[in-house]
Amino acid sequence: MIKKYLSILLSYSLIFFISCSENDNKSEEIIEIVEPFEFSNATNLDQENQIEIVTWNIKRFPQDKKYSVPYVQSLLELWNADIYLFQEILDIYSLMKMVDQMDAYSYILSDEAAFALVYKSNNVTFNSKNELWANTSSRNDGDSDYNNNAQYQFAGRPPMENYLTWSSNSKSIDLYIINIHYKCCGDGLYDINDPGDETTRRHHASLLLNDYIVNNRSGDNVIILGDFNNVGEQNYTNPAISPFIDTLVYASAKHFYMMDHDILAGPNNKYSWQGWTSSYSPAHFDHIIITQPLFKYIKNSIVGVIDTPMETGFSSTAVSNTISDHQPVFISFKID
Repeated sequence: MIKKYLSILLSYSLIFFISCSENDNKSEEIIEIVEPFEFSNATNLDQENQIEIVTWNIKRFPQDKKYSVPYVQSLLELWNADIYLFQEILDIYSLMKMVDQMDAYSYILSDEAAFALVYKSNNVTFNSKNELWANTSSRNDGDSDYNNNAQYQFAGRPPMENYLTWSSNSKSIDLYIINIHYKCCGDGLYDINDPGDETTRRHHASLLLNDYIVNNRSGDNVIILGDFNNVGEQNYTNPAISPFIDTLVYASAKHFYMMDHDILAGPNNKYSWQGWTSSYSPAHFDHIIITQPLFKYIKNSIVGVIDTPMETGFSSTAVSNTISDHQPVFISFKID
């Protein structure tokens, strides 16, 4: 197998937040790039007049300096989806180099967090991006108005709103896709008296997003996706996701629909996060939520978790250590 060696100098500080920390990263790395792999079990998601969108927390990419890049590149090209949204990009240069080798794809990076958008250049047009609440405080300032320190509620990872146009043949659709990565950990219980509580911050983040979309994007095609880190009960009452799905408590939840709600309902061996190398129980942390203008596509949609051990033929431990401990979640729907 031909090997290429790239000496990559990270010349500025990349803000990177893993699931259990919020810190900056500076490093000089020797990244070893090997030729793409052929995974015979990989599923081709692409269909005519259908849009395919994948969200994936890719775990400190590239966590393995030799194999993460070629493994991920091969899977992305074999899955052949139109749009990928990533969380936890540790080394942006590795991602840039990887996508540069993928002839069909282009990328857009977040200026504020470890997010990336990768999309097919021939049928997706990138129009603009908006890093929501990027100018608010990222510190716990004790202010009871969480609008004033919204970035703190989002764990210093302001949501990346991508405005895109997808087109194929004579079909087209404009989309606002919001990439998120909420604070990890905690006990899953909302504590109004503790503004630093992990679950409380996740709940406030969802309230902020709910309010933003209802008041600014009510007539637009909006998709919210990413790692919600909804620790605790895996159901619609979980504080991290309840503002979007618990219509008994939140009237504005009627504007949203969680496409992967059947996955959330179990069984847990189908969840996106299996805890392969962790002592924690499986949880479905990764979600895709749409707004009302997209409801008409629900009946013709497909939603699922991509089983990465099955797709690669690797053990779950090997997948976790070289690719990611999260499995991608995808949605596809036909455009009329």
